[in-house]
Amino acid sequence: MKATELLKKQHDEVKELFEKIEKADSKADKRRLFEQLAANLVAHDAIEREIFYPACEQELGLSDILGESLVEHGVIEFCLFRADQNLGTKDFDYYVTVLRETVEHHVEEEEKEFFPQVEKALGMQRLAVLGNDMESQFEEVVAEDFREPLVENLHEVLMGSMKTTPQDEREEEQERTAKRAATKRKSTAKRATNGKGSHARPHH
Repeated sequence: MKATELLKKQHDEVKELFEKIEKADSKADKRRLFEQLAANLVAHDAIEREIFYPACEQELGLSDILGESLVEHGVIEFCLFRADQNLGTKDFDYYVTVLRETVEHHVEEEEKEFFPQVEKALGMQRLAVLGNDMESQFEEVVAEDFREPLVENLHEVLMGSMKTTPQDEREEEQERTAKRAATKRKSTAKRATNGKGSHARPHH
């Protein structure tokens, strides 16, 4: 699947989740749907900033649309963070409303203005390769707790260290990939240790 097609598909899934949150009757349903939405948006952010945007910048430069998209990602992450902190309160609805409006503007600008430029500049083959890489990373990130990468990204924004050059993005991607791999190794080792402990327990 082409990178742009993958992103459009994810945009549609996010739109559907917003609609479900709006219609949810119980706080428990809202919480469950919001956590699914947050995981999807954080993973979507990761593949855009770490894979898609650097490739676009290589071909198109840091255009106004790309620059605005990076800023919007920061606004989206702030609203996600604050909504998560206010689950079960009226403020949650306010943050989700602003979040939805920001995401809708972001999606409209990307799909109508940015993606046509990208498809022309990168071509079908390059977009297909990027799409495969992005899909793999999305599945990896969406399975994790969204809060840790969300807080890390917000810290970068607040400290003014958002990286936008292709080289810096690649270095940041390598650091994050290494961190995720280390976390996976720790988790696997812990499960193995727990498994050994349970086998060693005497039977009565």
